[in-house]
Amino acid sequence: MKFLTITVSFLVLVSSLANAAERISYTEEMYALGTVCGQGLACKSPKYHQFELLARALVVSKAANDQMQQEGMQSYNAGKVDAFMGMEASNFADCDMVREEFDKQKIFQSVLYSDGRIKLYDGTMITPRRPYEASKLYTKDREAFIKADAAYKKSVALAKKNAQNAKQVPLYDARYESIAKQF
Repeated sequence: MKFLTITVSFLVLVSSLANAAERISYTEEMYALGTVCGQGLACKSPKYHQFELLARALVVSKAANDQMQQEGMQSYNAGKVDAFMGMEASNFADCDMVREEFDKQKIFQSVLYSDGRIKLYDGTMITPRRPYEASKLYTKDREAFIKADAAYKKSVALAKKNAQNAKQVPLYDARYESIAKQF
């Protein structure tokens, strides 16, 4: 249920993308985009690849410089991974509703031009700082969910292995240390 609330709030956030940029920072906006994308991936939305292409175009086009673009992509990927792991951890609860809401987003009414310009659903035109070939931003990967799921399971298995091999450290409560010595 926690992720359902997060999903709905991020969907609302992304649906008001043009206005959101005024209220939140670039990296926060990219994290929000990544979160929604990760949920679309986790729930196997048929529009996931279209969203991924548009989101990557926004990451590139809204960045003021290369450093900001790098930070935006890292933030976007972090949001995507966090959302996917959260959906996986909740055993993909409410995926039907998440997928339905994901597929209804206004971002899908946006137009991406070959030179990287984006015309958002509200008519706002975003022009990148330098033109780029938009078709090279993202190549559709039919096995994206399988690869993400495998990476998640591998990281969980590694964490469990590391936890088993970790050195056990005794824990003491400093507030009661003087009392504990008496026993």
